[in-house]
Amino acid sequence: MFFQFVCYLVVVWLISGSYAKSCPELSSVDNSIFVAKEVKGQIVGIYVCLNGYHLVGEDTIFCNASTEWNASAPKCRLGHCPDPVLVNGECSSLGPVNVRDKITFKCNDNYILKGSSWSQCLEDHNWLPPLPICKSRHCGHPENLTNGYFEGKNFNSGSNITYHCKERYHLVGAQHRQCIDGEWNNAHPVCELIQEAPKPTLQPEYEKALLAFQESMERCKAIENFMQRLKENGLTMEEIKYSLEIKKAELEVKILH
Repeated sequence: MFFQFVCYLVVVWLISGSYAKSCPELSSVDNSIFVAKEVKGQIVGIYVCLNGYHLVGEDTIFCNASTEWNASAPKCRLGHCPDPVLVNGECSSLGPVNVRDKITFKCNDNYILKGSSWSQCLEDHNWLPPLPICKSRHCGHPENLTNGYFEGKNFNSGSNITYHCKERYHLVGAQHRQCIDGEWNNAHPVCELIQEAPKPTLQPEYEKALLAFQESMERCKAIENFMQRLKENGLTMEEIKYSLEIKKAELEVKILH
């Protein structure tokens, strides 16, 4: 004949009875042992489930000067380890689990197992390896690209997307990404601003070239000397024009002020 054994044992060590009188009485927890004692000015309660049961909730609770427990009483449920749960998948056992019991896992279609395909219940009420999860084989919407965009509307497993940057920006990172078993391969790229090279300073070289042109009495000789000076200093007519435009703008600003 089988007799169910229910135990609720309270053992209290108190230096002062003030907290014991003021702390509210906790509801009984079947199949557990409860130990309470005073530690550094507060009552500490510890729950331990009987063999063959596992604890659901906080195993240690406190009652301090506010005369309130910081958490409600836990539960002791049948089974040495917590019941295994695999969302979007199946476990080989769903009932109460004993010590050293092993279970296996399988995911539904279009889901992939992340973690171990099996686990064992240990003496400390934990599963080892940890319980896995079932993750979708399809990828979610990729991250937005600042100052850019991507091409592609299908985010299922095996699909590809291509990234592009706006004008005056260049792509840093992989341009193409593929969805592989629920994750995008390659790191997310970024669009960086293209830095324009600073214009070279032409003074005083171009001024020397202009002076050589002005000092020559013969036009052909003047042009020859002018071009020779430009060549010696590695200058071009476009750079001379740019520098003169800058000077013109600076003079206009001075006149306005």
